[in-house]
Amino acid sequence: MNKRYCSAVLLVISIFLISSCTGSKSGSTTGSAPRTPFIGGTAGISMNFEKDNPPPEITDDASFAFRAVLDLQNQGETKVDKTDIKVNLIGFDPNDFGKTFDDLRNAEPDDTLESKKRDAEGNTVQGNPTTVTFPKDNSNFIPAKFSGNTEFTFRAEACYNYETDAIAKVCMLRDMINIRQGPVCLPNGGKTIYSSSAPVQVSNFRQSVVGKDKISFSFDISVGGNVDIFSDRSRPTSFDAGCPKDPRTRREVENRVTVEITELPVDPVVTGLKCGGLDNSFKGEVILVGGRRTITCTADLVTDRNDLEKNMGVKVTYNVLDTKETKVLIKHLAGTN
Repeated sequence: MNKRYCSAVLLVISIFLISSCTGSKSGSTTGSAPRTPFIGGTAGISMNFEKDNPPPEITDDASFAFRAVLDLQNQGETKVDKTDIKVNLIGFDPNDFGKTFDDLRNAEPDDTLESKKRDAEGNTVQGNPTTVTFPKDNSNFIPAKFSGNTEFTFRAEACYNYETDAIAKVCMLRDMINIRQGPVCLPNGGKTIYSSSAPVQVSNFRQSVVGKDKISFSFDISVGGNVDIFSDRSRPTSFDAGCPKDPRTRREVENRVTVEITELPVDPVVTGLKCGGLDNSFKGEVILVGGRRTITCTADLVTDRNDLEKNMGVKVTYNVLDTKETKVLIKHLAGTN
């Protein structure tokens, strides 16, 4: 009797466990699938000097040769080709280390910087790390003789082209004025907008009704990282081309981004789209004031439509200037010339 009872209990427990595991696996697959389009964040390309390259301290007896190696990794969601990023090393006179200024200009990484990605199950796949080495010819820095201990700043400057993508849903009802009870969406007020991980962010999406067949919407463009932003009308074929240092040229291109509305301009429900400040109604270059700019658009809708929501995309392109620095102490050996 006890054996039969125990066998029955074990059978019930086994069935319960099998059912639970099957249900858990199925639920996990469905539940873990991402329901948002982007990972999000304000990161672009991270930069860090490799440990001991350059070393924090060396002596000036000419026996300590060294290099400066910068580790790069794309923490954002836009791929950067190796030809679209240039790195300079500044802060010291290269002649004090047996090199020239050209040895420290317009270096490119070893590999293209793949973006951070998210797979169908929501797992984040990191971008590949790569490096930039100075001097560019893979030779070494050899310090000259100094009269005493001297500290130098090694600052890496990276100029690269980047992009921000954003998606929001626009509410389009059959009658935008006489809204029925329980509509599929609300045509007035703030709405969620998703922005890809990038130094420039798109946020604060708002929609309002202008007429029975017309809507208005606006959103903000803002700098989310501690970087400088430049127009991408000239890509970084050289550092100065993408992120100019000449004061006059810099004033003409700094704090500027290209904004483009995507999807809505070719949507059959939309008959007219106009955005203030954009050259051809839905694409153009704008100036960020205090690191921010609001874009306001209006859209005419076809009269023959149902209640619906439509995806509206925003693409922002620009050049980024970011820096990273470290200190190198050259210790003078007493009794040497």
